[in-house]
Amino acid sequence: MFCRNCGEEISDTAQFCPKCGYSIKNGEPEKKKAVEDNVVKFKLKPTFSVPYKTISALWDAIVWIFVISVLIINLPVLWVEFPITGLITFAIVAVYVAGKILLGKKQYENLDFNFYATKVEYVDGFLNKEEKELKYKYVREVTMTQSIIERMFNLGTIKIFTNASSGGNVNNRHNGMAGRNGVYIHCVSNVKEQYQTIKQIINEGVEE
Repeated sequence: MFCRNCGEEISDTAQFCPKCGYSIKNGEPEKKKAVEDNVVKFKLKPTFSVPYKTISALWDAIVWIFVISVLIINLPVLWVEFPITGLITFAIVAVYVAGKILLGKKQYENLDFNFYATKVEYVDGFLNKEEKELKYKYVREVTMTQSIIERMFNLGTIKIFTNASSGGNVNNRHNGMAGRNGVYIHCVSNVKEQYQTIKQIINEGVEE
């Protein structure tokens, strides 16, 4: 027999048309179940680890000291000739590290990643409020990474790439979507477990 809605040839025992979804029994197209996308299925909040952030900030400071020594002035020589400059450098590094920790802690308190049925929302309410969303249908890949230091503190990074994003450009200024079309979530505790949960939610959302 043929479908009365689209004319497709179908089996005599079929209940629905495989082409248009027309119900042979009720005479109506099959309606897809509506997806509830206003309920948070999973909330992920990055962990602010003071030891980890301290090491990261100290590393940044060491890199800057090296760059200044190479490109501007030889700091070790200056420290020997004028010991006071060594104390000044130490004080600047201490202020920098303390500032990074205080500002970072405040940001993490206002940072959330909410996973819904078909999308993930990134919310950053520190200083300038920022909210963005990414539909799962645009997700190309989900990966998990752990550096040596991250493994020491049971932390990791989850990266959600879209077709327009690249895995080679990591912006550490924010944990979310700033400067790219994907989502990078840093400082995730129990990252392997969280990674599997996020992958499952996204796969289910794409199937919806």
